[in-house]
Amino acid sequence: MIARTITRTTSKLRIVLANASLAKYPQGGGHWTVFLQYLLGLAALGHDIFWLELLKTTGNPAHDQKLIRIFLTRFRHYGIGDNCAVLLADEDRLSEALESAAVYGASKCRLQEVILSADLLWNFCCTLKPPLLSMFRRRALIDLDPGLVQVPALSCDFGLSNHDIFLTVGSNMSQPDCQVPDVGHTWHSFMPFVHLPSWSAAPDPGHEAPFSSITQWTWNKAEIYHHERVLNISKRDAFLRYLEMPRRTGRSFELAANIHRRDITGDRELLLGMGWKLVNPHQVAISPPAYQNYLKNSRAEFSCPKPIYRELKTGWLSDRSAAYLATGRPVLAEDTGLKGHIPTGSGLITFTDSDEASEGVAEIDGNYPFHARAARELAEEYLNAEKSLPAMLSACGW
Repeated sequence: MIARTITRTTSKLRIVLANASLAKYPQGGGHWTVFLQYLLGLAALGHDIFWLELLKTTGNPAHDQKLIRIFLTRFRHYGIGDNCAVLLADEDRLSEALESAAVYGASKCRLQEVILSADLLWNFCCTLKPPLLSMFRRRALIDLDPGLVQVPALSCDFGLSNHDIFLTVGSNMSQPDCQVPDVGHTWHSFMPFVHLPSWSAAPDPGHEAPFSSITQWTWNKAEIYHHERVLNISKRDAFLRYLEMPRRTGRSFELAANIHRRDITGDRELLLGMGWKLVNPHQVAISPPAYQNYLKNSRAEFSCPKPIYRELKTGWLSDRSAAYLATGRPVLAEDTGLKGHIPTGSGLITFTDSDEASEGVAEIDGNYPFHARAARELAEEYLNAEKSLPAMLSACGW
C-alpha cells in the first residue's frame, strides 16, 4: 500500500485527469464530490491540473448543451473553469482524434497543447482509449472499483496495457488473501481521501438522526463471472442482507436510493415495511453542498459494499465513508479486508454479519462523542489528500 507520509514533489507538474461520468450526471452530488477531492487536492499542492471530460451525445442537442453548461458552471465555481474541457461525440468516436469531437470549455488548439505537454495522465476507470490515450507521454490508470475492472479484463480487452502505472482504491490488492486477479500488472493501493479544508467536523445531530447511506439501487442482473464463480456487483443485494437492522436496533435507518415512489418491484414497500426511511438522492444530494449537508444531518454511515468487494477481499473503503469520517460522523461498514490498512474500532467499525452490525450500532450510540472525534482523526491521519496525493504521484514516478 502507498505510504501515508507526506512526500512533496519538488516541481510543479501538469496533470490531466480524464473521466466520463460527471457531465452526464449533474444530479449526483456525492459522485461529483469524489472527483473534486482530486482536483482541489492537486491544486492545493501547487500542480497545474486540467480536467478532460468525455460526454456521449444523448441525441438531443439541447439536452447535451444543458449538461455541458452545468458542468462548466460548476467547474468555474470551484475555480477550475479555465482548466477543463468537454469532448462531445458519439460513443464509438469518443476516444478518436480530437478533430472528430466537438470541444467545449477550451479550444482544440489549447487542448492539444495541454495533452502534448502533460507530465502525467490520470485515466479514471479506463475512460480514455487509443489513439487519444496514446498522445500522453505517461499514463496512469485510476481504479475505483477493484475487481470490476480486473475480472472482466481476463476475457475482454480493456486496454490496461496502454498504461504505465496502475493505482487502485483496493487497499488489500497486494496481499495474499486478496482474490482479485492482477492481470499481469503491479497495482499500487491507496485509500479514498478528502481535501480536508473543504470539510469540517459538524456538531452532533442528536440521537434521532439516522444511520444513513447514499447509493444506486440496481434491479437488473448485476453479476460478473470469474471462472465458474458468480460475483455480485449489486448494492441492492448488499443492503437486503441487512434488511432487519431498524427492527433489530430500534433506531432510525435512512437510505438515499433511486427507488421511485411508484416502484413496481416491491423493494420500496419491503424496505418501508422493515422500518427503513427512504429519500431521493437526487433531491437530498443534488449538488456537492447538498451532499455535505446530508452527511451533517446523519448520525453515522451504515455502509454495505457491493458483494464483490467483500467476496474478493479487496480492502475497499467507500469514498462516502471518507466523507462521513471527515464530517465527524462515525462509519459502520461491512468488512472487505480492511484489517491492517486503516485502524478500526474507533470512529470506523466493521462488521461481517447482522449480529456484529447491531453491536456496532450500540457501540456508536453508546459512546458517540468518542467515535465522532475518532472519525475526524481517522480522516486527518489516513484519508488526507495532502498525504495521499503526493504518495500517489510518487508511485507514478514523481
